[in-house]
Amino acid sequence: MVAITVSVPGKPTINLDFAGKHPGDVTVKDVKIAVQAKFPKLVPNRQRLLLPSTSGKPIPLTDESQSLASYNVGDGAKLKLKDLGRQVGYRVLYLWEYVGPIFLNPLLLHFSYLIWGPYEPSNLQLTVRNLIIIHFVKRFLESAFVHRFSRATVPLSFVFRNCLYYWGICGFLIGTTLYRPGYSASALRGTLLDNPKWIGFWTVFELTAELLNLGSHLHLRSLRQPPGQPRKFPTGFGFGTAVCANYWFELLGVLALVIITFGDIGTVVYLLIGGSFMKTWADQKYARYKKEFDPKVFPGKRYKLFPPIY
Repeated sequence: MVAITVSVPGKPTINLDFAGKHPGDVTVKDVKIAVQAKFPKLVPNRQRLLLPSTSGKPIPLTDESQSLASYNVGDGAKLKLKDLGRQVGYRVLYLWEYVGPIFLNPLLLHFSYLIWGPYEPSNLQLTVRNLIIIHFVKRFLESAFVHRFSRATVPLSFVFRNCLYYWGICGFLIGTTLYRPGYSASALRGTLLDNPKWIGFWTVFELTAELLNLGSHLHLRSLRQPPGQPRKFPTGFGFGTAVCANYWFELLGVLALVIITFGDIGTVVYLLIGGSFMKTWADQKYARYKKEFDPKVFPGKRYKLFPPIY
């Protein structure tokens, strides 16, 4: 028989007995279901089980399919539970954060006269508006049909945080800095920013980056393995040069928006903040790949994020 105790902040410690079973027969999911039976509001996705360690840093029991024995949890063990709060599906999070820029950009351009007075939008403003919409429609559809998530849910607060970022920067900030008389048809007439060749070249560049990014996401999806199977590393186009080719192509697309506008403040902020996040994620993936695979094979001599700089 396996008997363990689970301490829950603000609630009495509970004793869980799994009669007739050994630690190798009881999974982390079994424990979470047993906890939910005691406290119905604590659904499994809301729970994080922790095993106290002598090193002082508790060990999280993250894989629900693994047995207690795989985490060295035996009979009489004492676990701690952290309440992660109300949860929302990972896919729902992505869909909400991307839908904002899709609708805000055309609305903010159309009604910008309420702030600045009447003016004629330039071809540049109309083109960048369309490129931003295409960028986030693509992201929306990828989140709905392409991406596979290793985590089922995230805290509800993430929705507000991420929407503040995407809606604020790619919606309201760009809507203020780009959709204004300084980029109007009369202001740009006769300048490089009004040149069809300039606008056409960077439009093709940005759309090419979007297609390359889509291809990288489709390749990453094809690598998904059933639970318990060893992970595969990416080898598709671009991944032979950069470990995170999907981030590389993403940054190229945003960089095109910065260049085509001669450094519109909103697009620059989007590039800097988005680039900093992608650098952090690339560093984490690079370290994980080196740990899981022969580092001479993968990552090998590949750049992490943005050849030939990083």
